[in-house]
Parts: sequence; C-alpha cells; structure tokens
Amino acid sequence: MRVVILGGAGKIGRLIARDLIEGPDPAEEVVIADLDEAAAIQVARGLGAGAGAAFCDLLDVDQTARLLYGADICINAAQYDFNLQAMQACLEAGVPYLDLGGLFHMTRRQLALDEEFRSRGLLAILGMGSCPGLSNVQAAYLASQLDRVERLRIYNGSLPPGGGEFAWGYSIRTILDEITMRPVVFEEGSFVEKDPLSGEEFYLFREPVGWQKVHLSLHSEVATLPLVYAEKGLRECFFKITFFGLGEEAVRRLKFLADLGLADREPVEVPAVVEGGAPRVRVRPRDVLVEILRRRPAGQAASLSGFKDVATEAWGWRDGKPLRLRVDTAAGPHPRFEGSGGAMLVAVPAAEVARWIARGEIPQRGVLPPEQIVEPLRLFQALARRGARTERTIVEPIEGIEMIG
Repeated sequence: MRVVILGGAGKIGRLIARDLIEGPDPAEEVVIADLDEAAAIQVARGLGAGAGAAFCDLLDVDQTARLLYGADICINAAQYDFNLQAMQACLEAGVPYLDLGGLFHMTRRQLALDEEFRSRGLLAILGMGSCPGLSNVQAAYLASQLDRVERLRIYNGSLPPGGGEFAWGYSIRTILDEITMRPVVFEEGSFVEKDPLSGEEFYLFREPVGWQKVHLSLHSEVATLPLVYAEKGLRECFFKITFFGLGEEAVRRLKFLADLGLADREPVEVPAVVEGGAPRVRVRPRDVLVEILRRRPAGQAASLSGFKDVATEAWGWRDGKPLRLRVDTAAGPHPRFEGSGGAMLVAVPAAEVARWIARGEIPQRGVLPPEQIVEPLRLFQALARRGARTERTIVEPIEGIEMIG
C-alpha cells in the first residue's frame, strides 16, 4: 500500500501519516508531500521506516500528478483552497482521492467533478476527517434508523484553552475563513446564509466537555446532507462549533482584527521605507496577520486540551411515531496524536477510510460525500480501537404526550 499525503507536514497531515504507519495494517510506504520540503523530511524521519518525503507544489498540477503515479490513494491534508488542483492531479495520475473538507463552497465545486472521476473509474471522498467526515457518517447512521428525517443538527465540542491564547489545532487560514465567511444553514427546505458566529446556544456535550457555548460556522456537512436526504424529507440542517477550539476570547480578538480588514485576501499598497526612497509594495493583509500569529511564542495548541465530542442529532419519524436520536463520538488525550483526542478524531477517519480504498474494499466510483459511502459501524469500531467511544441516545415521547423541541 503506497499512500501520498499532500500537505503531509502540516498539523493534521503528519498525524494521519503516523496512524497509517503505526496503526493496524501499516502502509508499506507513506510519502509526506509538502511545499515545505525541509519540514516534510523532518516529519518522515520522525516516523521512521516506511515514511518518505517529497516536494509538492499543488499549483503545479503536472508535478503533483507525477508524484502521485503508482499510489494506491492520495490523502489531501493541504489547505482546502487547493482541493480542485489536487483532484485534477489525481485524475491525471489515475489515483483515488480523499480530503478533509472544502468549507461548503469548495465542496460544491468539487462535486461537479463526479462525472470525470466516474469516467476514469476513480473514487473521491470529500471531507473525511471529524467535521466533516465522522459527523456525516453519524448522520448517515441516524438517518438509517428513521423512516423520515426532518432535522439534522451537528455539534462539535471541545474544552477550550484558558484565556485569549492564540493556539490553534488546525489551519489558522481556515479558521480565519470560518470567522469571516457567512455560514450556510438549511432552513425550511432552503439554503440560507447567516451572520458569522451567530446562532449562539449552550449545548451539553459528553463529560468532561460538558456545557459549552456553540455557534454557527460555514461547513461542508450542510453542502451535502440536505441533498442526500431530500427524499427522506429533510427540512433543517446546521453545524455548530465551540469557537473553533480556540476559546471565545481569542476568537473575539481575531474577529476584531478581521473586521479591521486584516484578514482580507486582496493585496493593498503600503509604503516600504528603504534606502534611497520609499517605494510602495503590495501585500495581502491576511498573509501579514498569519505570519505575525505564527511568530508568537508557541503555546499549548487548542486541540491539546485533549477532549472532544462530536454530537449529531436527528429528529424524525419511525413507524408513525416521532423520535429524536443522537450519536456522540468522544475521545480523550491520546499519546499518538500529540495528546489530543480531537486530533485523533480527525486523523483516524481519514487514515482508516484511506486504507479501505487502497485495499479495494469500496466498490463505488465518482465524487461522493462520506454519508453515501462509509460504513458507520465499521468506522465507529476503528475509532473504538484507538480509545474513542460512540454512544446512541434515543428520546421518544411517553404514550399520549406530545414531543416538542
């Protein structure tokens, strides 16, 4: 089994690689491919035998395709902005594809490649981390238990770090997008945009996460679940999270900076004081902000608070009776995943499903979301082997008492 991980030197990519090498059914070869070749080499050395490193510029589709030739699966753990380029490289190389999500709008664009992947006899799974990924599979499990599904609600909960510490467990660029881009919800059968960080409520997660404030965020689950379960009558779907694992104070500070324009992608001209004059240079405010954040003293990453609970609720009907179902997958600190159960819930679904694809155990072809293709119980069992627990809750009315909510 040869696996190529694009963005393999990043926060999540290196953990996926570790599970592929140290987990069950180890891969014979895992290639850590990254724009930062020195970082890729360092990650590969830390993983030992079976790991290699390679330079990869996703903007160069042909170069990426050459790197992918002969691989059994490509896992794209790079910034989601490059998902389409990664998929084009897979089409050119004839390699199956899996990524960690496209923040709704990119996922929609990726779905348009379905016919091309089918014509090449290839499979692409979009969004196979924790959220999206595990959350989609939870939704699929719950939907299979109901005759009709009216609501799907997804909650991503973790213990935030103390204070306003800027310590993030995944791409800070993606977090800036989630802070500034308008979340999309499925409401009364239609897609509707909301304000960033709106829809606040307190939600009770499994202990020790407990009661946490959550809010809406733009996410890929909402891009696909309403389409997949339209025939079951789905009328509502949303995704809420606990301030991206950063803590509320840190997110409020970042939101203030974003409101000032420091998260903007478009270049601006600024004077550059140099010897012999002061020419103007063009810079992207977001690049400057990200670089400043990266230079801050390294604190405890948000995910290293350790505990994570992904909860999905389905409201619907079975045998003519109203029913509310809930599935929680919770994990605590895990040494293989830098002490974080949250990181484990991202890395293991990607690594495990990649194994299934590489071994030829998934017959479907085309571009598909996890809810249409991943066996829920099999994924839950794989997570249980790493120490996560998955539980189902059933809420039904007492005979003669109307269930509301």
